[in-house]
Amino acid sequence: MLWPRIGGLFKFLLGILLLQGATALLTYIALKTDLQQTAWLFGALAATLGVLVALWFDSVIGSVNEQAMARQQKRHSREREKLRVQAERDKAKLTRERKRLTGGATLKTGVAVGGLVGVGVAMLLAQFVTLGLLTLSTAGGAALGYGVRSRQEKLIRAREQKQAEKLILPHQDLPALETDATPQAKGRALR
Repeated sequence: MLWPRIGGLFKFLLGILLLQGATALLTYIALKTDLQQTAWLFGALAATLGVLVALWFDSVIGSVNEQAMARQQKRHSREREKLRVQAERDKAKLTRERKRLTGGATLKTGVAVGGLVGVGVAMLLAQFVTLGLLTLSTAGGAALGYGVRSRQEKLIRAREQKQAEKLILPHQDLPALETDATPQAKGRALR
């Protein structure tokens, strides 16, 4: 960060020293010559020298600005990359959290049903046959209920998907209803 400033400082210092040296040389030569004959020449030479030094300083300022802009763009690109990486991490974290939350309900249900089965088997072994069979049937009913509910939800989702596909696909030509135009058919239809 300090090196570009030092580089610009040396460029400005070199330009100022050249301007001062050229001015001193012009002044010395002007004092040694007849100013009535060469005044316009020295004035034009001083103006040209001033324009050249101004162009020199403008180029120095332009290069310093370009270097500062390049550093700033590099800093911004690094910051943008950090933000993008952080966003990807947050997205992955949210995905893991969502999976953990949905998977946790299934795990809790499985643990509860497994616990009931374990209690039922323990009661059977401890000769509480009636209470053990009741506990096992309750656990089996809960497991069966969750299984049936899951299957029904899958069937409903499949049916909804099929209906959505029907809405998206072009309709086939449906046959028109044929009407019997005979007077007897009209009389039957009215009765």
